[in-house]
Amino acid sequence: MGASVQVPDGAAPAGIGSKTPSPGQETRRLAAAPAAGTGAPATLMTRLLAWLQEFTQFGLVGALAYVIDSGLFNLLQHGPMGVLAGHPNTANVISACVATCFSWVANRSWTYRGRTRESTAREALLFAFANAGGILITQFCLLFTHHILQLTGPLADNISAYVVGFALGTAFRFFFYHYVVFTGGAGVESR
Repeated sequence: MGASVQVPDGAAPAGIGSKTPSPGQETRRLAAAPAAGTGAPATLMTRLLAWLQEFTQFGLVGALAYVIDSGLFNLLQHGPMGVLAGHPNTANVISACVATCFSWVANRSWTYRGRTRESTAREALLFAFANAGGILITQFCLLFTHHILQLTGPLADNISAYVVGFALGTAFRFFFYHYVVFTGGAGVESR
């Protein structure tokens, strides 16, 4: 009788039970693999599609954060109780902090889930720094509108904070998240 071969659990000796990938599987594997020596994805299209998916997910999370931020701001500033009426900067900081907490959870668990770091505390600190930068941009827009342009109505507050400030802050956050905060995982990954 033949000699028996010892094989570790879960492994099969060469030629026995091993599968060769189908042409479609091999193509997907090669498209996601880095090009030799460059560290870049094999095709520009793969890279663009991954970036577009990230941007879309970031945009959806941002849209929800925008609704939370602007809704809470208007409720605090101009709502029935007017808790912070006449204090747009304070209302903006509170609403932005609540929206930031939502954004942290949603971006970490959905948009950048394949690129999170092992050190959650360090990532959270960088995320908070990115959002502080976005809040400062919005704060500057509000201060400019109130103190330079002398526009203090609800429409002026909303345009300065949630059109101009939010657009500039969002651009800053997107690039900061992509290049500084969520850089823990390997490049292109199936989400």
